[in-house]
Amino acid sequence: MSTSAASTEILSILRHVTANKQDKAAARLATIDRHVRDAEAAISSRSGVTDSSSLEADVRMLLTTVRKAFAGSLHVQVNGRGAVGGTSTTTYRGTRSGWEERTMRLEDRLDAIERMLWEAKYSSGFSNSATLAWRDELLSYLYQGQRRMVYTTLFGHLTNEWAEFRFGELSKAKLTPNQKTLKASEDDKASPVIVGRKEMHEQREIWERHVTNERRTDTNRIVEFLDQLFHSGPQHEDPSGEEPTDLRAVLLRKIRSSISTACKREILVTKEVVTDAIRGVLSSDQLTSEKRRALLDISNKDNVLSEIADILSIDTHLDSIRRWSWGDNPITVQMRKAINGKYRVYLDLDLLDAILIQCIGQSISVNIRDALASAWHPDVCHVWQQGPDEARTAAMQAQIKDFTLRKTRDSVHDLRQSIYQRIFYTVGLPAHSGDADDAYDDSGSGGDGPKLTDLENGSPSKFSLRTDILRICSAEMAVQKLVHGQFCILQSDFEWFGPSLPHSTLIAIMKYFRFPSELVHLVEQFLRMRMKFEEDGKDGPVLTRKTGIPVSFQLTEGISELLLFTLDFAVNQRTGGSYLYRNHDDLWFWGQPEKCSVAWQTIRDFTDVMGLQLNKEKTASAHSVDEANPRYSPVDQAILNRLPAGKLKWGFLLFTPDEWKWVPNMPAIKEHMNELRFQLKSRTAVMAHVQAYNAYIQNFLPSSFGQVVTGLGDSHAITVLQALQYAQQCLYGGGDASSVENVAESANVAQHVRKMIQARFGSLRKYDVPDCFLYMDVDSGGLGLANPVPEFAQFVHLAKDDEYTDDDDDMAPMAKAMYILKKELSDSYRADGKAFAEKVHAKRQKNRLGQRRRAAHLSASESSVDTDVAVDEAQTAKSTETAQFMSFSEYVATSEEHSRAVRDLYTTMFDPPVLEGDRARADSERWALAVFHTELEGLFGGGIAEDEFLSLGLYRTLAEEKVRWDTEQPSL
Repeated sequence: MSTSAASTEILSILRHVTANKQDKAAARLATIDRHVRDAEAAISSRSGVTDSSSLEADVRMLLTTVRKAFAGSLHVQVNGRGAVGGTSTTTYRGTRSGWEERTMRLEDRLDAIERMLWEAKYSSGFSNSATLAWRDELLSYLYQGQRRMVYTTLFGHLTNEWAEFRFGELSKAKLTPNQKTLKASEDDKASPVIVGRKEMHEQREIWERHVTNERRTDTNRIVEFLDQLFHSGPQHEDPSGEEPTDLRAVLLRKIRSSISTACKREILVTKEVVTDAIRGVLSSDQLTSEKRRALLDISNKDNVLSEIADILSIDTHLDSIRRWSWGDNPITVQMRKAINGKYRVYLDLDLLDAILIQCIGQSISVNIRDALASAWHPDVCHVWQQGPDEARTAAMQAQIKDFTLRKTRDSVHDLRQSIYQRIFYTVGLPAHSGDADDAYDDSGSGGDGPKLTDLENGSPSKFSLRTDILRICSAEMAVQKLVHGQFCILQSDFEWFGPSLPHSTLIAIMKYFRFPSELVHLVEQFLRMRMKFEEDGKDGPVLTRKTGIPVSFQLTEGISELLLFTLDFAVNQRTGGSYLYRNHDDLWFWGQPEKCSVAWQTIRDFTDVMGLQLNKEKTASAHSVDEANPRYSPVDQAILNRLPAGKLKWGFLLFTPDEWKWVPNMPAIKEHMNELRFQLKSRTAVMAHVQAYNAYIQNFLPSSFGQVVTGLGDSHAITVLQALQYAQQCLYGGGDASSVENVAESANVAQHVRKMIQARFGSLRKYDVPDCFLYMDVDSGGLGLANPVPEFAQFVHLAKDDEYTDDDDDMAPMAKAMYILKKELSDSYRADGKAFAEKVHAKRQKNRLGQRRRAAHLSASESSVDTDVAVDEAQTAKSTETAQFMSFSEYVATSEEHSRAVRDLYTTMFDPPVLEGDRARADSERWALAVFHTELEGLFGGGIAEDEFLSLGLYRTLAEEKVRWDTEQPSL
């Protein structure tokens, strides 16, 4: 059975199970509907009659009706206030306000009401209000049970609709382009024919132009560039006391030795290694849906994993690698649109080939990372720092007695190096084979969304690297504004980096760092592949790759990271110790204009030598100044003119130099919402629509605004919320997003999904869809609609209008951080000034005592030597008498090197504002529970649906598939 047939078969089985559940749920709903109608009719017949006997009759009738309606499920929990907990996985009870509700079984509650009703007949002064309350409580049990079954069956209808939609996608995927055209023509002569989108054809043309034309580079120039980088550095003192050595050359020897030795070792292939490789292949998203399922199936079969491990143990020997090549048949490739709008070309490999290449790639990448880690060994780590200015260090030590200790322990200087080393350096390379499961992703959509890295003490994360760059940039901006009164940012990346990377450059890098010849041969064979586009059909042209690397392969990603390491190191060395912050080929540098100019020239030199091109659209610089700062010094315009022009962009943010802040880029948001609207139009099933919406809104959209940190400013959260509202209006306002300004604020996803449900299933029943059904998680019977608003809203500072509130406590986060900094800097300045004065005073006392002793000695002996010493001591005493502590402005100007207060500001700027109390909601599930708790209790008694009837198996199978963005559009 083919993998495609297997996928269809699995869906068919699950649909059969779901249909069975649906039949039972429909029967249960029909029963409850009948009981509700009967109860309403009986009560309506006595409308307006409120005597005790009539009320008692109503309650007794309802007791009987509830028992019948809940027959077989009287064990459900109730809270005694008309709320049935249901059999949902999660029972929602109001403990958030600090009280614990007492619950009981429904059967016990009904018995209790029956007994209390009997006792009421004999209780003197017993009013009808209690009987009315019992009647309302019993009615609420009926209505809640009815609603739960209504939305349980609706969930089933929506899941079945999604399965039908998925069947259509699978059928469509099996057709060739000619068959698609023919089928469309046969079905309806007037119907649109599916053709590739114009932008896809344009990008494919560019891709083919890069890949099929060989781009050669001058190997001698590459070697010369690298030799100059690693062999012409400043001399460093050897700790052993030997002659000064060039640490660059020492580092190169270490890297070469490590790579050569490690790559010659046999790769130990076990079941665990194969499992890691399979995980890496799956996460790279290379395979079709059918092959993904087949690979997932293999990963759960130990005997198959053992067989694969045995085969790979042979195939990964260097002798076997020397003989490896692609087979005779060309590799099928397909263009896919990523969530960020870019098209990429993916290879549809044979499963065993994919596992083998991933296994070797994991091993090589781990070896490269281990080799590059030697750059931070104690004997060479000083190569990253500018050589010490001994005169300046002595001057600073004269002013601040523990200056050297502070610089290496409590300073921004120390923290900056620590963060770069731990968080940014070699983060694109796996630490071990099990870590090699995530290919480079610049879409901002990795995993479940980026989580904030603990930059000060935590471990690196490829998923959050893009966000971490923005966080560090915001922290640097705050410190540089304080210390220098100006800040310069430089941004760039390589145009079509993967498809345009010359093979000769990669091979030159491998040879320079001493990779075994067998691996060099493997990479050459791997890169020079024959390919055929899937959409061209079996008779389509065969292309031979002559330039570039395929996307999402650890083998070539690892070697390209080694290439880009040389750029990192070159920038560091030429700028005298500054760092290039890089997310694969996305380049960022910041600091003072002079160093930015040097860094930019280094990037250009590297680009030229390695045969690459810079992306003009993503290349820009910005220079912000604070002329009121006494430490601001105007920069020569010639330096600024060397920097690239353009607007600095990060995700959906635009940098405004005059305001020193990032603001939403509304035109970019509008463009993306137009694209998302196009994508959602083809998701005709409600759940398919929600899945695609969530994929974009839950991760990509909020991550493109940057997670809220103090350094982005106190207004950042509210401006993002306004941008999110604008995005909703663009998306669901109707027509082109260009008319969004005239759209009502009510245009949003919730209203749109409600309309979709009513349009498709309104003939079955009128659905007044509550918010909780839309936003609660699927396990609770909801649709799990994503809402990024709480992620930002929790950080909005709402000033308290309270005369009893301390002004310091009610400060906005950034304002408070600057207030604390000012106080701590002033305190430390006074403390250091006092210590300096005490040191000077002690020296004066010592000099005066020495002078008196020397005067007494001179009276006894008029030696010329003694006279010379006396003159020296007099000069020393005079310099001590005139010594002064630095000014406060000078103190701040050097604070990056010695101030704990400025270091604390740095960490405060890249961390989120501290949340207190109920504002600290960790996830969307907790947010939904907090917001919809009352609605859940009132409408459903706690849980939205009945677990036993929920079609979660079919839902989860459908949800396993990654969202594929359409590359086709209808054209009449």
